[in-house]
Amino acid sequence: MNQALYHSIRAEIQQGTRPALLSERLQSNAGPTPGLNFDYLDELVSGILQLVEPSPPPAHPPDGMVFYQPTPARHIFHLLRLVNLTANDVLIDLGSGLGHVPLLASVCTDARCVGIEREEPYVRTARACAEQLNLARATFRCYDARNADLSAGTAFYLYTPFTGPILGEVLRRLKEKNTEFRVCTFGPCTTEVARESWLAPAAPPDPAQITVFHSRR
Repeated sequence: MNQALYHSIRAEIQQGTRPALLSERLQSNAGPTPGLNFDYLDELVSGILQLVEPSPPPAHPPDGMVFYQPTPARHIFHLLRLVNLTANDVLIDLGSGLGHVPLLASVCTDARCVGIEREEPYVRTARACAEQLNLARATFRCYDARNADLSAGTAFYLYTPFTGPILGEVLRRLKEKNTEFRVCTFGPCTTEVARESWLAPAAPPDPAQITVFHSRR
């Protein structure tokens, strides 16, 4: 029964239709349970996207970068509710891994969604999924976030992809942007981002939940 459901939803996405089951979840006003644990929504999203971990896995990350872990699906839906992306938005996921956030955002919104990831095996997997599902608005680029073109972004997502000087350098680059944008965080990096005086949190910063910061201009 699960496989039949996943096949049906994938077919809807491939035809350019927004699945009702995902739209209903996006419109839910229920706040997600805090924390990093996974639940039934992750099983659903996994069955729809059918992402495959690369083999062999990427090497141990260098200092300042962290091992990849996907954002729990309930937090991705919460993120999309908070930022309310439109066709005029470009969501950039810094450290996108297998691409869960850009892929799901491109299914559920009209925004352009870009994943920036330094590990090429992850980028290949995410691109293959986007191609299989005909998600033209989801693109993936193999770059170090410190060197990637971030100029088009109107919203940026960080699930603690790096720490220390690397995070500081990326935030410095974002600070130099001349347009208004949002920085959305999850996990331990939220505390570090909250120290940036040029960013204003929309709600009290909480590492266990999505926090949205607005750039001060």
